[in-house]
Amino acid sequence: MRIVLIYPPVWKIPPTGESGERPDEGPPQGLDVSRLLTGDILSIPVGLLSLAAQAQKAGHTVTVLNLINFPWQEVMRVIRYHAAGLYGLSCFTANRRGTLALAQLIRVVHPAAHIVVGGPHATALPEEMLLWCEALDTIILGEGEQTFSEVVKRLERREPVRGIPGTAWREGTKVMVGPVRKRIADLDSLVPPSAYFNDYILVTTRGCAWNCSFCASACTWGRPVHAHSAAYVLNALETMVQRGQTALAIKDETFTAQRTRALDICHGIRKKALNFLWSCDTRADCLDEELLHALRLAGCRRISMGVESGSPAVLRSLQKRLKLSDVVRATRAAKKFGLQVRFYMIVGSPAETVATLHRSIQFVQRLKPHEVIWNPFTVLPGTRSFAEAQQQGILSTRQFFTEAFFEFVPLERMPTTAERYEILSWLQQHQGLQRFPGGGVREQKKILSLFPRLHSAYLDLAHACLREGLLADAEVSLEQAAQLNYPQPGIIENYRACIAALRGNIKAALAHLLAAKNFGYHAVVERNISAAKAWISSGGAASGRPLELEADNSFEVTRPLQQPLTPGHIHIE
Repeated sequence: MRIVLIYPPVWKIPPTGESGERPDEGPPQGLDVSRLLTGDILSIPVGLLSLAAQAQKAGHTVTVLNLINFPWQEVMRVIRYHAAGLYGLSCFTANRRGTLALAQLIRVVHPAAHIVVGGPHATALPEEMLLWCEALDTIILGEGEQTFSEVVKRLERREPVRGIPGTAWREGTKVMVGPVRKRIADLDSLVPPSAYFNDYILVTTRGCAWNCSFCASACTWGRPVHAHSAAYVLNALETMVQRGQTALAIKDETFTAQRTRALDICHGIRKKALNFLWSCDTRADCLDEELLHALRLAGCRRISMGVESGSPAVLRSLQKRLKLSDVVRATRAAKKFGLQVRFYMIVGSPAETVATLHRSIQFVQRLKPHEVIWNPFTVLPGTRSFAEAQQQGILSTRQFFTEAFFEFVPLERMPTTAERYEILSWLQQHQGLQRFPGGGVREQKKILSLFPRLHSAYLDLAHACLREGLLADAEVSLEQAAQLNYPQPGIIENYRACIAALRGNIKAALAHLLAAKNFGYHAVVERNISAAKAWISSGGAASGRPLELEADNSFEVTRPLQQPLTPGHIHIE
């Protein structure tokens, strides 16, 4: 069977510079769309790649399309070109409007096709989606691989796609919901997406042992947590590294929740001599010094923790079940071993006050993680917060179909008070990523003494030396990182370019930048090349301005836009 799996656009995106034909179909009013359509939202959902991998293994012809930021005119052209018997759309709250518009487009262009929608938003609101959009045929609830496979088999046998466990469908004017499908007991039985796609994201568990009020994980995956074995994960990692990946992101809810498995993966990475950098998401109360030491030795560069607030009262209201003392302990221990630490913080939850916000700010400033991302409190279908907001009359499911908001942010809708205004104003000024400087030379030398054969520890020391103006010492550390086979030589070349520029050796700086670019795409290299071009265009040395280049050792996975992993160009003959 010919199958097309799609990550739909956020809405009917008008061409650049245009506002679109209908305001209700385009972007939300007053929103900086350029800020929204960057970063993680551009990456294709791993679940969609998993569906594609299982279908391809079964012998089907599968095309995967990432249309998340495609202008609607281009979307129409792509859909006309890619005819199929089955379309599968991945729906999140952020792209719910584009998902429904895309389903309607497919129904018009390919009227005989079967249209399936899955994903967190569809799982939370299956009946509403089917009632709202007649173009949809089937909703897949939660874990999708086995359910999608059964849908395909029914279509191949020309049997009705009804009554399948884990689905919702329409019978006349009624919406029917099938039996709950048992979760996949053996996740290792699934073909890893890495068998077919050269992605940098790996998901090794499904579900979360906690149940925070703002998170829809339990609705999507159910309970308990299911995990791939360490051997399965290591095989997938080996495939990804062999395909040239030098930086990977493990995007589990809590990677280190199963401590022994996490240690086995770390030890296995070293035993297999897999040379790559990586990050993971976890909780502070699932970390200890032995585990953090193992993570660093295995190439982990950054751990990201959902801290949410520096106020115990707010944490209780969010049902976070987290002690701030654990965050302090884990952050200090991670820094001891040179791991970069990222906090995720939430502003504007129902229990938030100016006082609790100040506690959060002070908590972050005291601990100084390498990065902190401030996000507004949002209400997602399938969460406890959503149920509570419905009970309080703050919102209804209908609003997710009639209003154009990107995310439902209660703080933006509350009655105007001095306190609400202060919280919202602070958030508008600080939302997003904030960075703190890393440790100095003395601290990095202390970390290096714990890891005398670790290439990334030498790179961190080189960065600290550069910041303190010790250019010769930075060069020595860079050479040591290179000799130990640092997996991203382009970054080393970028540092060399920065050192040359600081010395006024422009010819060498430009040569190192070109060498860095030849080692593959990296965002900081691209930024520096753009800066160098702008400097040359403005007169170069004759302008009286020095060539200023950026040295950056923060963990970052960047890649050019390339289908289907990111929304790159789609060739249509």
